[in-house]
Amino acid sequence: MSELKIDAQLRDVTGNQVKKLRRDGLIPVVIYGQDQAPVKAQVDSTSLDRLIQAGGATQLVEVNIDKGSTLNVLIREVQRHPVRRNAIHADFYSVNMRVKQQVRVPIVSIGRLPSSAASMVLLQDISDVEIEALPSDIPANIEVDISVLDGVKMERITIADLPPLAGIIYLDDAEEALFSLIASRTEAEAEEDAEGDAVVEPEVIGRQDDDDDK
Repeated sequence: MSELKIDAQLRDVTGNQVKKLRRDGLIPVVIYGQDQAPVKAQVDSTSLDRLIQAGGATQLVEVNIDKGSTLNVLIREVQRHPVRRNAIHADFYSVNMRVKQQVRVPIVSIGRLPSSAASMVLLQDISDVEIEALPSDIPANIEVDISVLDGVKMERITIADLPPLAGIIYLDDAEEALFSLIASRTEAEAEEDAEGDAVVEPEVIGRQDDDDDK
């Protein structure tokens, strides 16, 4: 059973009347799934924000409808106001707990770079990865230890380097980089300056041997 929960109420308000719901601090949602007709409901806007911050954007969520029926859902989409960025609508996908789902899960770095990489810049190439797992096995995020990046033997972490997790299959290209080290701008400029300081004797066009002057 999911640790993330939210209460919902059935609604019959549609169209322009939905604006009043939002003014009252409620967010319209649609709950749909392969084995059920779409259900129109509403949730408290503050509760939805807290749910998303707690990992509800990727993890399984238990929805209690009118304190009666319960559905296990994944939040498929949250529409936000283009300016204020507050949630204005959400789609909840009701899942079969025995059917694997394909979702994208955030990547979170842990650890610190060793001293050998202190002068380099760490880049996070992608922010999430696609996985396949049963709904109950979907994690809030996947932790990646960046302390293995020493700048000498290892300068990048790829999908293939992700830790094996029970019940989870990584779907992205195994060679795709998650984190990588690059030389800092100061270091790169120093190398360019060193190359520029090298003395190169210019070629003199048209210079003749001394014998030709006689």
